[in-house]
Amino acid sequence: MLDVHLDPTTHMASRAPEIISRHVTWLEEQLNVTTDLVRPADGFRILDVGCGPGLYCHEQAKRGMPSTGFDFAPAPLAWAEETAITEKLDCNFLTTDLTHLPDDFAEQVGPQEAITFWFGEFHSFTAEQVADFLPRLAQCLVPGGLFILEYQPWDLFVQEDSNDWSCHEKSVFSDEPHLWLQEFGWDPDTNTEVHVHWILTEKSGTLQRYVQCHQGWTDEELVSMLAAARLESAVFHPPITGVSEEFEFPVLVTRRLKR
Repeated sequence: MLDVHLDPTTHMASRAPEIISRHVTWLEEQLNVTTDLVRPADGFRILDVGCGPGLYCHEQAKRGMPSTGFDFAPAPLAWAEETAITEKLDCNFLTTDLTHLPDDFAEQVGPQEAITFWFGEFHSFTAEQVADFLPRLAQCLVPGGLFILEYQPWDLFVQEDSNDWSCHEKSVFSDEPHLWLQEFGWDPDTNTEVHVHWILTEKSGTLQRYVQCHQGWTDEELVSMLAAARLESAVFHPPITGVSEEFEFPVLVTRRLKR
């Protein structure tokens, strides 16, 4: 998986460097035009949710924005930390599961001017999990701080059953030649997209099954969930670069208001 993260030719796990650079430029612009945010002497501080190998954190730190990232995958986190040390970047990385954030998480990461949640990964969690972790994340923001959510629009969810198969010499699922069968299903009762990957390797004949579930929400539901965590003043933005409808989504920006 780390190899896929670091492959600049694919957007399957992490974006290509030029796309990340443009996203960070956009983020800087959003922070600079937020009038009720005061830039700290050492630069705007950013918390990246599900940071993987820290590619966004590294780019932000290079531009004078101290960055903290957290994830639960050990190999990407180790690479992220090693790279930050080697390049002398102001980054901090935590091994933390978003679905089990500790009560003192805000104290661990310190005050942040922005939180980023890229690539539609928000949809990998249930409504109950979101209701638990959103307020904990919001507590990390200073008043006026931005919550940047890249979300998958409702109309991009596959809401009918379908399947597709293809042959690959190598993919994220196997380093050997294999047959990749994908099945898509939609549960209308829970508004959940189910994506099943069947991987049949040519040499060993091994069959493996991987399942992804993505929760669909309307724009109104997203705004309501964020507001419940005191993240308000919602503004919708189109995809930042428009590189691909499959690999880049619109962005919803909210703020932790002063109260």
